[in-house]
Amino acid sequence: MPKKILQEREQISLDTFFAKMNETAKRLGLKSSNWAVSHGMHHDENVSSAYDVAILAQHAIGKHSTLKEVCETKVYSVPSKLCTDHTYKWENTNYMLWDKSKCYYGLKTGITPTAGPCLCVHYRSKDGRFDFIVVILNSKTREARWTEIPRLVEWAQQ
Repeated sequence: MPKKILQEREQISLDTFFAKMNETAKRLGLKSSNWAVSHGMHHDENVSSAYDVAILAQHAIGKHSTLKEVCETKVYSVPSKLCTDHTYKWENTNYMLWDKSKCYYGLKTGITPTAGPCLCVHYRSKDGRFDFIVVILNSKTREARWTEIPRLVEWAQQ
């Protein structure tokens, strides 16, 4: 099949995905979000707010157990089907997962020119009293995200 036809089919599929994402956003009452790209990198029409990200994250982990499992996976490896001597390895960039004693679980890390270093995590206290989503945008540095979230969680529990 010619490359141009494949690209057109891929774009139609992505357009359908974005339409469904934006329809879901409206249904969930997300007023500050619009999805236009799937890679999560900067795009002028791809926008959201911390509030909308938190609502979407809560909805997604509550409805999709596989997503929750994927977001909480630290490292995943799979052998290549084409190169039998090669194994693909993905490592989660949410370093809060490495210390389970702190009760932080997946969701999304990122960095864009507009949002800066950002992070969305699910926090569950060991005693079950607290269960919430924390989202930060435009952290001072990429590394500061790992200290800002615990401070916010501590503040929220007071």
